[in-house]
Amino acid sequence: MTLMKVFKENSNIFQLLSEAVSEGIIVVNQEQIIVACNNATNQMFGYNKEELIGKPLDVLIPQQFRHNHSSHVEGFVAHGEKRKMAGSKDLFGLRKDGTQFAVEAGLNPFNIYEKQYVMALIMDVTERKKHEKEIKELNSSLEQKIEQRTEQLNDSIKSLESEIEKRIIAEVKTRKALDKEKELNELKTKFLSLVSHEFKTPLSGILTSATLIGKYVDTEQQIKREKHLNTIKSKVKYLDSILNDFLSVERLESGKVNYNFKNILFKDLLDNVIYEAEMMLKKRAKNCLCFRY
Repeated sequence: MTLMKVFKENSNIFQLLSEAVSEGIIVVNQEQIIVACNNATNQMFGYNKEELIGKPLDVLIPQQFRHNHSSHVEGFVAHGEKRKMAGSKDLFGLRKDGTQFAVEAGLNPFNIYEKQYVMALIMDVTERKKHEKEIKELNSSLEQKIEQRTEQLNDSIKSLESEIEKRIIAEVKTRKALDKEKELNELKTKFLSLVSHEFKTPLSGILTSATLIGKYVDTEQQIKREKHLNTIKSKVKYLDSILNDFLSVERLESGKVNYNFKNILFKDLLDNVIYEAEMMLKKRAKNCLCFRY
């Protein structure tokens, strides 16, 4: 007895079982002839009731997939295991009007009256594939945006690193400038201290000479008066020289004066300093009456 006769004799049972599910059910024999299918299969592939019975399974498979599908089913029947068709590969069904759509199929072999049959559970996954494609495109778009944002972030980081490097260089230059300014201020402080000390000595001599002049009121004391007047003149010239040196330094710092440097013998400079120091000591000794020449 063939399976078609079995299902005809027990059509109520088959319809009860097959119509209870929303997926398409197809039963084929070893020759891959359709011997039974449910209404969901007919609607899915666009056929009328019982129109598929007796037709080869290839009518539901696109032309470009028929050869591989036939050998696949034969190998599956030989092994007799439950499994999904094609695994991770995409499967397509062929409607009566010639349109193709994505499907997913699960195969289940069984024996009746010592003959092998395969029951296929067919699902239309067109919407799912559409959603998967949309998700894939969305993921691809997101990946591109992430790459763009990452590239922008890397550019921003490089720009920030460059700016930090510039600021570090500027800080180093500023620190050096501040150190030079501090050193210059210290030199100015020392210079002012030195000038102040140098001012005190001639001012003290001027004050002493001016005081002593007031004591020489007689005519015969004119020589002494002139001596002190000469001392005052000498001290005033010395103060004027110090002031000129001070003004020279200030003009040099402000850039108002350009100096021409030249080489001199250190021995000549040292001899000159020693000579002026000896003259200054002699004058101080005479004024203080500490030494006689």
